[in-house]
Order: sequence, then C-alpha cells, then structure tokens
Amino acid sequence: MKNYWGSLLLFVFLSFIFSETPAYACDCVPPVSPKEAFAESKAVFAGKVVQIYETKIEEPGLGKWPKRAVVLAVERTWKGVDETHVVVYTGFSNADCGYPFEVGEKYLVYAYGESDLFTNICSLIKPLAEAKHDVNELGKGKVPTKNVEVHKLEEHRLISYTVAAIVLAGVLYGVQRWRKKR
Repeated sequence: MKNYWGSLLLFVFLSFIFSETPAYACDCVPPVSPKEAFAESKAVFAGKVVQIYETKIEEPGLGKWPKRAVVLAVERTWKGVDETHVVVYTGFSNADCGYPFEVGEKYLVYAYGESDLFTNICSLIKPLAEAKHDVNELGKGKVPTKNVEVHKLEEHRLISYTVAAIVLAGVLYGVQRWRKKR
C-alpha cells in the first residue's frame, strides 16, 4: 500500500513539473525609468477614465481571459495613440496583475500589445497627479488629433437581456400551462 501512495504522489508531482500549461504571477521587476518604460511600451499617454466594463479578450501569449476594459479620454500622448478615446485592458485585481483604475481619475499609462492595448501593475502606470517626474522626463507630448466618439464601447448586453427575457417568458408560459392542466 505504501508503494501505491508513493507512486501516486510522485505521479502528481511530476505532472505539475512537466505540465504544458504556463503559470503566471505578478512578480514585477523593479521600476525602470520613464525613458526605459517609454522605449518598451507600445503606447504612452495621459487620460481620464470615463468607463470600465468586463469583457473577455485574447491577450498575446496568454489566450482568451476575462479582463476589465478601461475607456480613457486621452488628453496628451507621447507614443502609439493619436485617438481622443482608447480602450486599455487589465486584470481584475493584484492577483491577476490588474491595475486598479477608477472612473473619473486621470492616469499616465504605459501600455503594451499588438492590436489591443494592455497594462498591468508591473508597468510604470500611475495616477497623473503622481507622474510629474515622468511627464518632465517624457517632454511636452501632443494633443490627440483623431476624434473618436465613445458610443458605449461596452459589449452588447442587449443580446443577453433579450435572451434572459425570452427564457423568462418561456418559463412563465410553461408555468401557466401547467397550472391550467391541473
């Protein structure tokens, strides 16, 4: 019996070691200078959070995961963004490296990604009021020139509400027919 439990424990241990599923943790490298962060980022801009919603999106190298989509009204841009409004994706909490954005607050954002922009607690992102050193080092920046209207960039929840209403109507109809038969 000892051999059985020892073999089982060894199998489980080896399964974890040789598993092909990657594990990610928020183990951040010490902060870099604003110039280094600028060079490593796809986009660097300052903006005010106007909306936050939940979605699922494909993150490079990580697959499709739930994320918080943060819509920002861009006030100044240094790199990679020329639109007046952009969406940046982040996790939900420190556990999944998410940055704690708040609606109405202004931030200096360092973002990465290919077609979509992502950020996390390991980037040099910070509230704009605490970013005076960064802004001085980055320079004046520019005002975005491509006007993008925010037409509720949130996923279409109308579809889920419609499906819920149809299901509810079906249940109520079924209950009504069941009562009539009794």
